[in-house]
Amino acid sequence: MTHPKGQRLVRRVTSSDVAKHAGVSQATVSRAFMGNGLVTEETREKILSAARSLNYVPNSFARSLITNQSDIVAILIGDLHNPFYAAALEEFSLRLQELGKHVLVFNAAPGREDDAILRMLEYQVDGLIITAATISMQMTSVCIERRIPVVLFNRYVPGFLADSVYCDNAAGGKLAADTLRAAGAARYGVIYGDSGTTTNDDRLRGFTQGLAEHGIHDVALSWGHYTYEGGYQAAEQLLKLPQPPDALFCINDIMALGAIDAARAMGLAIPGDVMIVGFDDIPEAARPPYRLTTIRQPIDRMIDETMGLLRQDWGEGPKQPISRILEGKLIARATTLG
Repeated sequence: MTHPKGQRLVRRVTSSDVAKHAGVSQATVSRAFMGNGLVTEETREKILSAARSLNYVPNSFARSLITNQSDIVAILIGDLHNPFYAAALEEFSLRLQELGKHVLVFNAAPGREDDAILRMLEYQVDGLIITAATISMQMTSVCIERRIPVVLFNRYVPGFLADSVYCDNAAGGKLAADTLRAAGAARYGVIYGDSGTTTNDDRLRGFTQGLAEHGIHDVALSWGHYTYEGGYQAAEQLLKLPQPPDALFCINDIMALGAIDAARAMGLAIPGDVMIVGFDDIPEAARPPYRLTTIRQPIDRMIDETMGLLRQDWGEGPKQPISRILEGKLIARATTLG
């Protein structure tokens, strides 16, 4: 066939061509690419070899019409600026690709999570992994009606009927309080993120309750926007108080790194003048300029649990939601005494 301008068009290779080349039926080719267990490994390899020699690429859209599955898993990321979520996204992508799934990533601005989920559902996704902070009850109903499995990663949302996997943030906050108190802190400050999110609120609650158990109720608070810049500005604000804290708990590591740099810019020694504890244990926390004491989230186990729940839910109907709550671990470095 020749294009009107004289360019020759190459006919697209089809599954029928692969079947003929491999000496099998077209149905067998289809089963091989769908991972059907009825195809022997020897036959599968013969088909794959034929496909490679012909430069054949399966039509996943056509296959989805047959199987009623898109093989797409959507991931809604609320904060790509946080290296914790960037690392999680990379690992989720690798795991899903190993299962033959395509990954669709959306980033949602605060308050626009429902809009993002509606857009994701337009792609007839087989599952959703959500790290965003707020999802409405309406979205709960939409996903349940469509029998789409949803797993919340690193958070839970009260009233949202979906599985969830997250670190025990309240216990982690208490561990931070115990660590700073044991190191001799006398005045405490917290740099927090977005109020109303379970991750932030549980960490803050665990920290303040941990101090309250020892009769300590005076804790200075400053909003750090969940960013490095926000952590820097919040630390400046707290450390300029008439009676500044000698210990800061930052709800995440990104804000803690900003707080460290702010304290140093003010001429303060860490940990001599002010101790700092973060939460997450992102890779940057261990770097020599920071060596941040932090609460490590078990990210590998959290991803394992999320993938396990997602695979368990494929093809299932509505059920009681499952929560997997994992324990954080103190990683003591150079920003605390003792």
